[in-house]
Amino acid sequence: MLLCLAGAEGSGGAGRGQLSQAERATRALSDGRLPLEPLEIRLLAATLDYPATLRAVAAAFVPRFADWGFIYLVDKTGIPRREEIAYADPSKAQLAARFRSHAPGPAWATLTGRCIQDGTPRLVQRVTEDVLRWAAHDEEHLAALQALAPSSMLILPLLARDRVIGGITLMRAAHIPPFGERDLLAAQGLIAPAALALDNAQVATAERSARDSAAETAEVERDARIHAERGALRLQRLQSVARSLASALAPEAVGHVVFESGLSLMGAKTGTLALARGETDLEIVHSFGWPHAVLEQWRTFRTDAPSLLAEAFRTRTPIWINSFEALSQVYPSAVALPKARAEEAWAALPLVADGRALGALGLGFAGRRHLDDAEREFVVALAALAAQAIVRAHHRRER
Repeated sequence: MLLCLAGAEGSGGAGRGQLSQAERATRALSDGRLPLEPLEIRLLAATLDYPATLRAVAAAFVPRFADWGFIYLVDKTGIPRREEIAYADPSKAQLAARFRSHAPGPAWATLTGRCIQDGTPRLVQRVTEDVLRWAAHDEEHLAALQALAPSSMLILPLLARDRVIGGITLMRAAHIPPFGERDLLAAQGLIAPAALALDNAQVATAERSARDSAAETAEVERDARIHAERGALRLQRLQSVARSLASALAPEAVGHVVFESGLSLMGAKTGTLALARGETDLEIVHSFGWPHAVLEQWRTFRTDAPSLLAEAFRTRTPIWINSFEALSQVYPSAVALPKARAEEAWAALPLVADGRALGALGLGFAGRRHLDDAEREFVVALAALAAQAIVRAHHRRER
């Protein structure tokens, strides 16, 4: 069924000197100036890229049948939304931008809305002001349509798999013969494969979205599971270290327990436990991963030395450095030692107990490393356990 609105003589009743756009296309076909059939539509069924399909469908109708084309598709909530705008005259880009900037809401009372609702094409051979108002979503949309000044319109439903998935509104300017029934028949030859192509692209997009969503959900669940497992493992390590340090141990043994039973979980390249010796010096009592010559050079160093351990001891503040560039910016005087140990990320923590700074604990990593909050809390907790164990060792020695 076809609804003919605002009737006037169309291309079907035109004289021989006045050919419709479809008739001119037919003659162009016979002259070999256009492909023998619209290849872009014939191949659309194999196209699953949604934006590319929209552009190809628009290009099949504009400028073949019209100066302007507006594609509407029904969204998940059942509301038709404009998805694409096509225009034949490049000089109309500013007007097209005006249409794009206006996002019309659902409007079933418009020509396009009615066409999608009842699945019936509309042929408007002469566009009057009343027709424009009927076609408009609101006053802003009406003003843009008045600027476009169409002389005739063709509104077609997009029917795929026995359901209307949207509609296409085509418009011609006054200098082109108005749409007629021949144009309608020619356009309907493209509508079926175009609708199927758009539906296929929408289905493919929805399936990809569902797969991506499922994959994202699985990834989130996997990350949560890994996070929980790592948290449980860190708790086990903390409990094991606490049990091992419950008895009074020598500082060297404290370092061994903290690094071997606890901080080994961090995957550090080097580890250092240094204790205060008097007011001015720090002495390394336990370490791993140091080059022997470098370790001997730094076995005892001053508390004001260019070292992250000395800085953490002096300031009683944990230091977290995730790259060599960051170290160079924040502690440029302290780059020599890390460079000698071929490290690129660091953690240095003060050992504080009973209000006294007892020393410092450090980790060095072979590559860039950003410790998250849970990892930092784990290292801080182990440093606190080490400090308490050092205090017990001091008390035992004093007795």
